[in-house]
Amino acid sequence: MVVDKPDSVLKILDRAESIHPKELPPFRIAILRGLAYNEKRMFSLVERYALEALKSDSIANYPNEQLNALTLLSGAQRYYGDYQGCVSTATQAIVLAREIGNKPAELNILTTMAQNSFDIGERERGYEYLRQVIDSGSSSNSIRDLANVSAAYGVKVVELYADGRFREALTEGFRRLELIDRMDELGGAPEGYTDQQRAYAYARIASSAYMAGDSRAAQEAYENFMSTVYGQSVIGRAYITDYLLESGQWAKILEFTAPLFPLFEQADTINDDFRSLLVSNAKAKYGLGNQKDGYLLLERASVIQDSLYFREKNSKAQELATIFAVNEKELELQASKSQSQRRQMLLIASSGAAILVMIILVILWAQYRNTLRRNRIAAQQIDELTAQRERLLMAEKSGKICVDPKENEFQQIERKIIDERIFTNPDLNRDSLAEACGVSRAKIMQLLQTNTGLTPNDYINKLRVEYSINLIKQHPEWTIDAIAQEAGYVRRATYYSHFNKTYGITPAQYRKNTSTENS
Repeated sequence: MVVDKPDSVLKILDRAESIHPKELPPFRIAILRGLAYNEKRMFSLVERYALEALKSDSIANYPNEQLNALTLLSGAQRYYGDYQGCVSTATQAIVLAREIGNKPAELNILTTMAQNSFDIGERERGYEYLRQVIDSGSSSNSIRDLANVSAAYGVKVVELYADGRFREALTEGFRRLELIDRMDELGGAPEGYTDQQRAYAYARIASSAYMAGDSRAAQEAYENFMSTVYGQSVIGRAYITDYLLESGQWAKILEFTAPLFPLFEQADTINDDFRSLLVSNAKAKYGLGNQKDGYLLLERASVIQDSLYFREKNSKAQELATIFAVNEKELELQASKSQSQRRQMLLIASSGAAILVMIILVILWAQYRNTLRRNRIAAQQIDELTAQRERLLMAEKSGKICVDPKENEFQQIERKIIDERIFTNPDLNRDSLAEACGVSRAKIMQLLQTNTGLTPNDYINKLRVEYSINLIKQHPEWTIDAIAQEAGYVRRATYYSHFNKTYGITPAQYRKNTSTENS
């Protein structure tokens, strides 16, 4: 039921908890809720209920339940970018799985470790973890073992596709189908499980075949995907989006993904799945010629990317603070030892300090690499947003986009502000802006609030920051101070603050990533 009807499971648990509160231990209810939310891809709730289960004192008496909670937690940590936390939790889970002889759980956690390795750029290690899972579990006659092998094949196909190894991805996709056929022959899988696995496999085969240049095989895989029960479901159809994007089926993307928005909005929208949903819809809108809606969707995706960045940044800061706090306590304990043990303890402390420094350096290096990756993503998003806005303005000027008469007055004023670069006047305020545009102060405020939701000052700063992006691209020889001054800023610090608030990186970081891409 968890796989096929997670919402029904949640309703049953609510009823069981209210009518028969002592029938199930609280940690078991928490784990079942976590499993249901995991199927619904609501990972903030997965993390919440996994932690709730692990806090229970009695769960230690049920090692398999404890293992389930650790497995759920490691998956949620990986999803939110807490890679150090994921490694720590997964390591505990693997040790426990081997102690109690739980082979399916061990295979599942190894797959999570593989995904974590891919996330941090250690791709060969990721493929090695997957090889262990596939080699160790493929000959088994246990449905649970084979289910984990199928999941490992799924991860491998996705990563081969990301590496541009489309033919290999296609081969592994067909091997996965053979494994699923064997699961059907053995029997014992939950209802709907192998149908779901086939849908996943066909979706990736369609994308891989299309990118490999075999459009007939891609179309056949798409038709097979649509013939599955899961492929007809609201959540299931999302998995064919990559193929629809690659083959330019824009209207079908919007049709398939429309029911997903209410599902996300009921839970947590600050996650990469929702950001990907917005980006795919933006591409579909743009493919259909609706540049304006596409631009707005990309802006929403950019806001979510910034939120994910700050969430990860806060998590890393807390992690470092904890390391230092633990080190301080250890030093206090060492200071309380007797004089006769001082020399030995100093040696231990020195070794511990050296190890701690190495750990901190590794964490800082990982943070640095993640920061570079985030900056590259942010720079690409800035360029994409800028390009979308320029295309939108050109389309409006050429009359390709019909303008609402109610918006026409504002767009004429905005065009005047941009064309004459009124915003670059460092002394510009709402009064002088209204005067330059030939309208009253009250009118300019009303137009800005209605059409942008911004105050005059925020609107002026938004235009300055956007203009500075063009200056950075056009004049790589200019200093940041010169760009700030040309854009209308008196103080460099103010410019940095507005740029970072808008895009999540500094002008210098954007220039560095732009110049790196160009070189």
